[in-house]
Amino acid sequence: MSMTILEKDTDLTFPQFVVLKASAGSGKTYTLTERFVQFILSEKIPKNSLRNILAVTFSNNAAKEMKERILYWLKSVYFGNQKMTEELSRIITLDREKLKEKSGLLVDKILDNYSDFQVKTIDSFMTTVFKASAIDFGYNPEFDILMSIDTLMEYSFDRFLRKVMDGTEEARVLEEIISGIIEQKRGESAYPWDPSNILLDEIKKIYRRLSSTGKEPLIEDLSSSIASVKDTLKTAIEEIEDAIKKSGLEKRRNSTYVTAILPCVRENRLADIIGKGLTNPPVTKPKKKQPDLLDSYDRIVSLWEQVRELIKEYTSYHVRTYYTPYLRVYRNFREDIEKMKKQQGKIFIEDINRYLAEYLNSEIVPDVYFRIGETVFHFLIDEFQDTSPIQWHNLNPLIENSLSQGGSLFVVGDTKQAIYGFRNADYTIMKKAERNNPFPSAEHIVRELDTNYRSLQKILDFTEKSFKQIVPGKDEYKKAGERSGLIDYVQKVKEDNISPGYAEVTLCERDNDNPSERLKIQELIQELNKRGFRHGDIAVLTQTNEDAVRVTTWLNEKDIYFISFSNLDIRRRKVTGEIVSLLNFLDSPTDDLSFATFILGDIFSRILEKDAPEMKRELFRTFLFTFRDNPPLYKAFQKEYENLWAKYFAGLFKSSGYFPLYDLITEIFSVFRVFETMEHEEAALVKILDAVKEFEGAGYNSLRDFLSFAADSESDESEWNMDVPTDINAVKVMTIHKAKGLGFPVVIVLLYESWNRGFDYFIEDAAERIRMLKINQKTLVSNPDFESLYREEIVRDMVNKLNSLYVGFTRAEEELYVIGVKGRKEGYPFDLLPIDDFSPSVKPERGKVDSPEHRQALQIHHHHRQLKFQIRSDELINIQERQRGEFVHRVLLFVDYIHEEFEKELEQIIRRVMVETGAEYDDSKMKDIILGFLEHEDITGYFRQKADRTVMREQEFSDGSGNLYRMDRVVIDKDNVTVIDFKTGKDRDSEETYFMQLKTYMKILGEMYPDKAIEGIIAYVDSSEMRRIS
Repeated sequence: MSMTILEKDTDLTFPQFVVLKASAGSGKTYTLTERFVQFILSEKIPKNSLRNILAVTFSNNAAKEMKERILYWLKSVYFGNQKMTEELSRIITLDREKLKEKSGLLVDKILDNYSDFQVKTIDSFMTTVFKASAIDFGYNPEFDILMSIDTLMEYSFDRFLRKVMDGTEEARVLEEIISGIIEQKRGESAYPWDPSNILLDEIKKIYRRLSSTGKEPLIEDLSSSIASVKDTLKTAIEEIEDAIKKSGLEKRRNSTYVTAILPCVRENRLADIIGKGLTNPPVTKPKKKQPDLLDSYDRIVSLWEQVRELIKEYTSYHVRTYYTPYLRVYRNFREDIEKMKKQQGKIFIEDINRYLAEYLNSEIVPDVYFRIGETVFHFLIDEFQDTSPIQWHNLNPLIENSLSQGGSLFVVGDTKQAIYGFRNADYTIMKKAERNNPFPSAEHIVRELDTNYRSLQKILDFTEKSFKQIVPGKDEYKKAGERSGLIDYVQKVKEDNISPGYAEVTLCERDNDNPSERLKIQELIQELNKRGFRHGDIAVLTQTNEDAVRVTTWLNEKDIYFISFSNLDIRRRKVTGEIVSLLNFLDSPTDDLSFATFILGDIFSRILEKDAPEMKRELFRTFLFTFRDNPPLYKAFQKEYENLWAKYFAGLFKSSGYFPLYDLITEIFSVFRVFETMEHEEAALVKILDAVKEFEGAGYNSLRDFLSFAADSESDESEWNMDVPTDINAVKVMTIHKAKGLGFPVVIVLLYESWNRGFDYFIEDAAERIRMLKINQKTLVSNPDFESLYREEIVRDMVNKLNSLYVGFTRAEEELYVIGVKGRKEGYPFDLLPIDDFSPSVKPERGKVDSPEHRQALQIHHHHRQLKFQIRSDELINIQERQRGEFVHRVLLFVDYIHEEFEKELEQIIRRVMVETGAEYDDSKMKDIILGFLEHEDITGYFRQKADRTVMREQEFSDGSGNLYRMDRVVIDKDNVTVIDFKTGKDRDSEETYFMQLKTYMKILGEMYPDKAIEGIIAYVDSSEMRRIS
C-alpha cells in the first residue's frame, strides 16, 4: 500500500477537521497510523509531543494493533526500510538521515515513557478524564471500575428488599408495582411466581440503556387516566351489549368483539386486547329488506367506534407506562446502589460516560486537562461509525478546546461497516460530520479512500451486485441501504492484481437431522487444500456463536484443524474449571462438590500417574461414594490418604489465607506440575496467570472476589480469551462481528434465515429526560400513531443486518463462498444473494504464493520450585476496622493547623470524607475522637502553626533504592524534623513492626535533612497515646 492521500506537513493548516470515508480493505487504519507517525516525527506540526496526540479506538485489540503498527513504522524507518522511508518522506519535511535518527529516538522515548504513548480505547480515555475529576463526583480517585453491573446491583437490590416488611410504605409501593407488572404481562407469559427476578433483570437492562443516553427517565403517573379509560370502556361495552339485546341483531362470529374484547374487558384483562383486530363490528349488518334494524345497527357501530378510540387511547397509555413499575423500583433503590458504590469505592463502566455527560463543558475542559497533566491538541479517531451519541457528546467539548488552540481532529470510518447498533453505536454521527462541520472554527475536509487493497475483482463484483443493484430494487432494504451508503459507494481494485478471484453462492434446504451445509463445508475445505490453500488461509464466518460451534463439530468429524474464536474463553476449558474448583475448595473447605471435582479431574489424575501410578481415578470415586454422608470430605481424605494430603494439599491449605492470589496460583501450578502434566493446555494456564495479574493490578487481592469475577458470565470476554498465534495453520471459525477488521484468502460465509424478534425499548426525547416506550406489532394494530417510531427502528435494525452481510463478504481476499440455508421463509438474507450471476463455476488457478515464514517454536521451560514461607500468627485486621482506619487517615490528611474555628472546620472535613468514601459513621462521635486526639497535650503541638514550620501530609519519599514510602505527617521545624505515623484501633501486637517502619522513615528523612534532628512518633488516635523514637 502506498501513494498516501495525506498532505505534506508544510501544507497542513490548523485548526483542521478531516473526515476520511473508506470502504472495506481500503487502508483506513493504515492511513490513521501513518498520520500519527507523521505528526510525532514532523518538526513543522505544532504541539506534537507524544502527550499532545491521542488516537482513539473502540477495542483493546485495535489499540494494541495500532501501537504495534506505529512502532513498526518507526523501527522500519530506523532500520532503513526503503519503501516506508520513501512514503514518509513525501509527507514529512526531513531529510532521510534525520528521519532515521528521529525514528530511533522516538522508539526509545516511547518505550521509556510508555504511558505517554496515547493510543487508547475510548472507554480508557474517558476513564482517565473521570479519574481526574473523581472528587467532583464524590468518588475517591482510587476507585475500581466494574465491567459488570450484576453482582453489586444484586447485592443492592437484596438490601432494598430487606426494607420491605408488612405494614411499611415500601411494602405498599412494591405490592402496587408488582400488581402493575402482573396486569401488563397477562397473556404475554406464565404467571410470575417470583417477580423479584423479573424486576431485577429488567432493571439491569434499563440501567444499561439509560447509561447509554446520559439522561434520566421520565416517570409519568397516568394511573387516573388509565382508570378513567377502563371505566369508560366498560360502560361502552355494556351499552353495546344492551343495544344488541334490544335490537335482536345477531352477533358477528368473526368479530374480535365477541372472541376477545368483551371477555377481556369484563375480566379486567385490558392488556390482552392490544393487538386484536378491530375491523369487524360486533353484529352482522342487516339486509336492506330489514330497514327497521338499520337504526339499531348504526347505533351499535357508533358505540363500536367509541370502543375502538378508547382501545387506541388505552394502548397509548400502556405503551408509555409499561416500564413505569420497573422505573419506580429503579428510582427507589438507586440511592442504595449509589451509596454502595461510593462506600466500596467502585463504579460501573456504564456510569463514567453518564457522569461526564452532565459535567463536561467548554468552561471545565481546561481544568480537566490541567488535572490530567497535559492538553491533547490532536485527536485521531478510528472506526468513527461506531461512536455512540453519549461518547460523541463527551468528546465534543474536549475536541472544541483543542481546535480553539490550533489543534486537529482526524476521523476515519465506514458507515457500511456500522454493525454495533446493539451497543448504541450511531453511524449517523459520521454521516452528519461528512455533510456539515460541527466545529465552525476548523477547516472541514472530507476525503475518500476508493481503492480496495484486500479483495480481488470478483469479490468486489459480488458485493456490488448485492448492495448496489439488488438492495435499491427492494422496498424493505432500499431506505436502510441509502442511509448507510451501501448503494452508492465507490471502490476499485488495485491495478497490479493478476487473478480476478472467485465468488459463488450455494443455496441448501434446511434439514436439522442431516444438514447438507455440513457436507458442503467439509468438501469445500478439502477441495481448497488440494488447490493449494492451507487450513490457515480459510475462515468460516457465521451469524451467531451457536452456528460457529456447530461448524466446529463438522470440521472435527473430518479431522480438519480449526480454531474457534467463539470458544477462546479459557473459563470454558476443563483445566480452568478444575483450577477454579480447587480455589473454591481452598476458599471454602466445606465445599465438597469442588473438592470432589478436583480429585476426579485430569490435573490430579495426571500427577498421580507420574508420582503414584497405583492411585487410579476409580479409587477416588469409591472413596467419594463411601464418605458421601460424612462431610466435610477433605477430613476423610486426610485420614484415608494421609501422604497424598501432606504432599499435595496441606501446604496449599495453610497458605491460602496468607499468600497473595498470584503466588497462591503459581504454587498450585508448581505442586501439581501442570506445565509438565498438562502441556497441551499451556495457553490456558498462562492466560489464567495473566487474568490474575490483571485482577491484582486493578487493586483486588481477595480469592473470593476473584472466584466471583471468574464466575461472572457478563464480564468482558477479552479478559479471559487466549491469544491466537497469527501464523497458526488452522481454519478460523468465528462470527461476522469478530471478523471485522480482518482479512483471509478464502472466506466461507454461512447464512441462515433471520427474522425480527422485536425491540425491548423505544426511546423518545422528553425535554431534559427521555420516555421509555414498549412498542411491538400488536401495538400498531391498536394504535397506528406509533407506526413511524416502529418503522424507524425497523430501518435501524435493517442497517445493522445489511452492514453485517457487507462486513462478511468483504473479508475475502481471493475467494468467497456464500452458503445459504433456506427454511420456510424466502426473505432476508437469501433475496440479497446474486444467485444467477455467481453460481458454482470453474475456479481459477491459484498463482504461486510465498510460503508463510516458518518460525522455530521456542520451548518454554517451567520450573516447579515451591515457595518457602512462614505463616505469621498475627490476627488480620477485619475489613470494617481497616475501612475506619482509612477514614481517619483521610480526615487527618485535610487537617493543616488547629485554630479558633477549627471545630467547625473539622465537622466540614468529616462530612466531606463521608461523601467521598460513602462511609456511614456517627459524625459527632468521630469528631469527638479526632478532636480529643488533636488537643491532647502530647500531640497538639505538632498541629499548631509556628514560625519556620512546614508540614507535609501523605507525602511520598524515596529511599536510595527507589522504593517509595508514604508518610502520614512530616513536621519540619528550624532544627528538627518529626514524622508522625497515625494508628487506629486498640491493637498493640504489631507495635514492633510499627517501630521498624518508623525507623525506615527516619533514616530516609535523616539523609534528606542531615543538619536536623530526626524524631519519630507513633500516634494512636483512639486512645490519644503516642510512642516516641529518636
